[in-house]
Amino acid sequence: MIKYLIPFLFLFSFFSSCHKYTQAEREEKRRAEAELQSVLSLASSREIPPIDFEFNSAKLKPSSYPLLDKVAEILLKYPRLKLIVEGHTDDIGDADYNYWLSMQRADSVKAYLVKKGIYPDFIRIRGYGESRPIVKENSQKARDLNRRVEFKLTGRSWETVF
Repeated sequence: MIKYLIPFLFLFSFFSSCHKYTQAEREEKRRAEAELQSVLSLASSREIPPIDFEFNSAKLKPSSYPLLDKVAEILLKYPRLKLIVEGHTDDIGDADYNYWLSMQRADSVKAYLVKKGIYPDFIRIRGYGESRPIVKENSQKARDLNRRVEFKLTGRSWETVF
């Protein structure tokens, strides 16, 4: 009997601790995602410059500030949401170095957003190096596309995300 009760208690405690979103929370997240996608579309179309770094460095170029300022505005507008910042590199260089560089670049983005007033615990970073290319080619254009920072919003607690 006990061997059947233990898994049941585990599942009950797990599911009872899961956050159930209200309609208002779901709508808030939907709106924030739409605003973030709109900002990122501006960068894709080059209406505002994308996030860019100094060569072989995690130092943000000043041209990145307008986009990051817009991301900060969204996070300040929706303070219950959390942000995942994902750094990516191209395939030039050692894979371990590229992983490290992608983490450093994601951390630079986080530091900038924290300076703009975003609570540090509401931002998590991930580095993927060259492991998740958008385009699997060896051209310069493909490498430019693969060097990027991506954003994901969540309203969930970090324990349920990672």
